[in-house]
Amino acid sequence: SAQDASEEVRRVAEMLEAPVCGFRLGRGVLDSRHHLSITMPTGHRLWKDVDVVLGVGTRMQPHQQLWGTDKDLKIIRIDLSAEEMDRIVKPNVAIVANAADALNSLAEALPKRNAARTSRKEELDEARAKTMEMLSPLAPQLAYIDAIRSALPEDGIFVEELTQVSYISRLAMPVYKPRTFIASGYQGTLGWGFATGLGVKAARPDSPVLSINGDGGFMFNVQEMSTAVRHGINLVTVVFNDGAFGNVQRIQKLNYGNRTIASDLANPDFSKLADSFGVAGMRATSPDQLRERLEDAFKMNEPVLIEAPVGEMPDPWGSVLNLPRVRG
Repeated sequence: SAQDASEEVRRVAEMLEAPVCGFRLGRGVLDSRHHLSITMPTGHRLWKDVDVVLGVGTRMQPHQQLWGTDKDLKIIRIDLSAEEMDRIVKPNVAIVANAADALNSLAEALPKRNAARTSRKEELDEARAKTMEMLSPLAPQLAYIDAIRSALPEDGIFVEELTQVSYISRLAMPVYKPRTFIASGYQGTLGWGFATGLGVKAARPDSPVLSINGDGGFMFNVQEMSTAVRHGINLVTVVFNDGAFGNVQRIQKLNYGNRTIASDLANPDFSKLADSFGVAGMRATSPDQLRERLEDAFKMNEPVLIEAPVGEMPDPWGSVLNLPRVRG
């Protein structure tokens, strides 16, 4: 796993001046503040000019199937599983090994074959700035992400879900340490987040842990508030409430002349429902208020749920998440 080889990834990346692109389970391998750390839209911006890519513990599915490959792109993959190597596109070089061991071997060999590289900081700063400009139509989601990052301590653990704010967190939320951005990964299972957040907090009771959810996904495991109370699992949970399976409803409206079916929800008052379980219930009606509520919640020694009523949010799929093919 690249998550267990953070230092080795950083070392090799710095030797090559190679940007490190992490998505979902790869977030935090390299600190977002490092000049070589980039997110998926920035990686896509650079993809057409890449000559060699080193994949560490990743399927590289969107890069190869969606962004495209050609004869000028050489792919090297490091993975513990030999079966993974041929699953999508066969790499030019397949290294079946533990990530840290393989990267250490590369780091030892690189000085013998590579001259020192010129810093790419200015180039990558420009690419990141263009990415943030591209993300600007998603201002509502970005405002909540900024509030969350501001309130969540640097070593705090963020557990995402299949929800409007979470989709953009994969692209825009700074992540500083390995294993502090917990994602559903390839499966993308709606409703997994709250229960997973409880498990993360049970495993790391001394770390601040935040679970974010949509109203629809949260209701898959709403009864587990009882588990939090009975076992003293002091998880902080945010429920973004738009009264719908928001992603499904927006797609229905866009594709079927504003007609919807089975995507509206009849929700409880989540803060009062939390109180009835013995969980501290709060409400936040703006990003600034959410930041304040989170700061308070992380100081409390009990489970907390914050309901954040929101409206329909901008579509992230067409221009941001479904990035077009650029080669091959």
